[in-house]
Amino acid sequence: MHPSTDTLPQLTLDARNRIASVNRAWVDATRCDGLRDQSLEVIDRTLADFVKGVQVRQLWEILLERVRAVGAPIFVPMRADTPGQRRVWDVEVHPLPERGVQLVAHCVWKEERPALALLDPAVPRGEESLPHCAWCNRIQIRIGAWEEVEDAQMTLRLDAAESLPALKQAVCDRCKQSLLKTFPARLA
Repeated sequence: MHPSTDTLPQLTLDARNRIASVNRAWVDATRCDGLRDQSLEVIDRTLADFVKGVQVRQLWEILLERVRAVGAPIFVPMRADTPGQRRVWDVEVHPLPERGVQLVAHCVWKEERPALALLDPAVPRGEESLPHCAWCNRIQIRIGAWEEVEDAQMTLRLDAAESLPALKQAVCDRCKQSLLKTFPARLA
């Protein structure tokens, strides 16, 4: 059973992908995610202000335009881990009048885990950066090879580092191919 829609995180975009509204649940859900802006001052800012990474931004723009063009919702699964939790979200993207779009997020699974320094925004960061898939949460350890955060931290021997590399939003090939195949349900 889903919580009432009042308690689900919701964000509404206008036709220019500017944030028209956001509810308290959205702010609360993204506050603990170190990769997102924690500001409450989001109204009238573009979605691009919060989505870093050219490919990530382009894929969201493609998905939003598909929803607008067909006039039907899509469902986008994504990981949104925090340092101490693994989380899987389903993000529903719904068309609205005047080319607006509403995103409604459902946390469908979460699991506690020992805190990971690599996901902790309070841990000092060096000059290097690691690509971090915005949809599956995996880290690129070398060209074409992506691993879960825990595995990548061990593979790259990042525990012993005085500072950790920054995480930059990216998209792995598997998620890119999957998202490009995502189409809204067509209306009868």
